[in-house]
Amino acid sequence: MNRLILTRISTAATQPLKLKSKQWALKNVNSMRFASTEASNGEAVLEQAMANATATKRNIIKQSHPTVPLAAFHNRLDYQIRHKGAPKKFLENVLNIVKEIKQHNLVLDQTTYYAILTAYAHNRDQEGMMRTLKEMKQSGLIPSVDNYNLALEALANVGHVRQQSVLKEEMKQNGVPLTTSSYFHLLRGMCKQDELEFALDTLEEMKSMNVQANLSCYATIISASLRLSDATTAFNVLKEAESAGLPVQSQPRLYLDAMRVGANSDSEEIVNYCWDKAIGTYSMRPDEGTLLNVLRVAAKTGNTKLATDTIRQLSTSGYPYKEHYFTPLMEAFIVKGDLKSAFNVLDIMRVSGVSPTLRATLPIRKQLDKDVDAIDKAYYILEELKKENKTVDISAFNVVVAACADAKDIERTIATYREAQALGVKPNVDTYNLVLEACIHTRMKGMGNVVVDEMKKAEITPNLETYAKMMELSCTQKNYEDAFVYLEEMKSYDIVPPEHCYVRLAQKLAYEQDPRFHMVLEEMETFGYKVTPRTRALYGKTK
Repeated sequence: MNRLILTRISTAATQPLKLKSKQWALKNVNSMRFASTEASNGEAVLEQAMANATATKRNIIKQSHPTVPLAAFHNRLDYQIRHKGAPKKFLENVLNIVKEIKQHNLVLDQTTYYAILTAYAHNRDQEGMMRTLKEMKQSGLIPSVDNYNLALEALANVGHVRQQSVLKEEMKQNGVPLTTSSYFHLLRGMCKQDELEFALDTLEEMKSMNVQANLSCYATIISASLRLSDATTAFNVLKEAESAGLPVQSQPRLYLDAMRVGANSDSEEIVNYCWDKAIGTYSMRPDEGTLLNVLRVAAKTGNTKLATDTIRQLSTSGYPYKEHYFTPLMEAFIVKGDLKSAFNVLDIMRVSGVSPTLRATLPIRKQLDKDVDAIDKAYYILEELKKENKTVDISAFNVVVAACADAKDIERTIATYREAQALGVKPNVDTYNLVLEACIHTRMKGMGNVVVDEMKKAEITPNLETYAKMMELSCTQKNYEDAFVYLEEMKSYDIVPPEHCYVRLAQKLAYEQDPRFHMVLEEMETFGYKVTPRTRALYGKTK
């Protein structure tokens, strides 16, 4: 074989060479100078040419030319790699073949060592890989980039960043250029250990070394950023990958994950951008939890479009409409200062098959919190809706009544309540309970009795809250005997009175030094309520 190579080189000096498929070796050795024509030199040249060939990640070893003494062994090693099987058996078979090579007094080359390293890697035996690399260097053979990459990959799997750094420096000292695969394994190791800053520095190093980072490099850092809840870093690296022209669209999950962590960080910019990509462009379907988190961000930032799109996506993803889906949209309108549209959300809910409760209107109630001017403005909006021949939702009416009660303005509460018919609204049990709440704040039991009478005339059935409020209203009076009447009436319907009813009654009895205090505490315990030491200590205290 050596004579064949030397003969072809000699021929090339006198006439143009026409390459054919069988002349593969000449391409790598044509530019080399030989110190001698000894047979060993020919093999050394061929081996060095193979080691210096462009390195790429492989699952199989390189094939040797049939005339190379190791070729038969390489074929057997190649077969073992193609049919790995059980890790331990695979390693045993490879080492047995290597043992045969040594018995034939043949020198192991890069290809042989690649097979050994692959076997150790398959067994996750990092120590075996390090011994093999050390053996290569002791034999005077500098590991190829492929062999180094195998070791870097194995170390990345277990997050041995320090050992990776040692190999990296060794590669530089030996003049072995780090490839994209090399850096990818380094980045994986760093990210596995949450060394995010180290990984970002390495990404910058790749740029300075003119090594093109692939999408896997960026995706590794993005995933680590998401795991560490670093939304800004994840988003910046994602945008950088896009700017580099990498096929980010092949991994749309990156946008979805970035949106998720962006929502956790309350970043409207990240959520908006990634929403347009993940859902708008790639039609991905986030889980309900992610969508609710996006709704929260939309509500907080007043992004009504995002809130609307998210509610629509919830339906598209198969989640039936629920009350708490619409509340963030209402909040978003309130943040924008559009109270009228917030009221309109209640109508949208009913059209969508969801009946709003008092809980649904909490954002509006909070916005009107004890602000009389804001309350009046809200009422005028209801009048405006009526003039526009739009239906005034009972929940919208009730939240204005609730705001009046919160302001402890009994006159405004009653006046608003009396306008129900003019607004085309029929009061429900919540309406009456809210008026009773205003009566409690102002200790106007007489008005409370009037409300209850009107409730009966309207054929509205009192609920548990109605009895609880009448009981509490009775406790605001000097004559509180009606509190016991309402308590017994609740029990007559096989209803266990709420704990707060007993606590409020106990407080009143303790204040009045009424010995029935002890009877009430005993009844509390009978129904399974825990009586706190603080409640027991109420009796006997001076007024």
